[in-house]
Amino acid sequence: MTQNLSSSALVRPAAKDVNAEADIPSGYGKTESFLLPKDPAWMFLFWEITQSTLDCVKSQYGQDTLEKARTVIRLHDVTGVEFFDGSNSVRFYDMPVIFEARSWYINVPESGRTYLADLGYVTEDGRFILVTRSNVTSVPPGRISNVVDEKWMIVEGDFQKLLQLSGADYIGLGSSERMQVLGERWKLTELAGAGTPGSSWSSFKLHLDSVRTEEDEDIWLKADCEIIIYGSASKNAIVTINGQEIELKEGKFSIRQHLPAGSVVDLPIKARNAKGDKTRQVTIKALREQGK
Repeated sequence: MTQNLSSSALVRPAAKDVNAEADIPSGYGKTESFLLPKDPAWMFLFWEITQSTLDCVKSQYGQDTLEKARTVIRLHDVTGVEFFDGSNSVRFYDMPVIFEARSWYINVPESGRTYLADLGYVTEDGRFILVTRSNVTSVPPGRISNVVDEKWMIVEGDFQKLLQLSGADYIGLGSSERMQVLGERWKLTELAGAGTPGSSWSSFKLHLDSVRTEEDEDIWLKADCEIIIYGSASKNAIVTINGQEIELKEGKFSIRQHLPAGSVVDLPIKARNAKGDKTRQVTIKALREQGK
């Protein structure tokens, strides 16, 4: 007698081992490469080159030509290049490589730039034969940003919280007055480092005098302010503020100027061309009145 069994009775799926690890394939059968930033000094390139791609290159250029050629990574600096066609990079760097390695750490020639990597052959007569081209990637600059503008300002309440988190209470600065004085010193140091015109110890003393108050009064009030001066100038212009030359970033500038109580800030901003025969000037004046 023939017994008819259902498929579920005949086929029993094997129990899955939750602890089993799936094997990662050695390749995906596609020629491609990827360039990744690691830090300001290093990038990481990994790739796959299929045998069919190599056979195609050999058939086009000849076995003898490739045997005498060098395999290289050609790193292109494409900073500011909108459409890269293989020959219009800012500069390029060749480094020997073995295709079978499938990955390579690349020491960045210059941080803060944008790069693209080509893998290919350099023939005896200097020709470059492209095998695969990576994506475009940018490497961060290896320094603190020199952008100082209103986007990076810290309000007073947040600044006091950051000051307390820094451990100022544990170094003998328990009183609010000492905390305030230290905070003002740090902020003025930041302003001086940002190239603030006219930063000096005299303005520092005026600033400290303006923030001292008697906190044991029935009512008291503290306030301070600074102004932000920003603008732009023509290409290759030499710009000075209050007689001090400032650096332009892509034709733009931005500075912060402390405004003590009861003071008048008079800042002449001048621009001149390289020959010095043409000039332009804008004068900014600010008055801070102190009420009673």
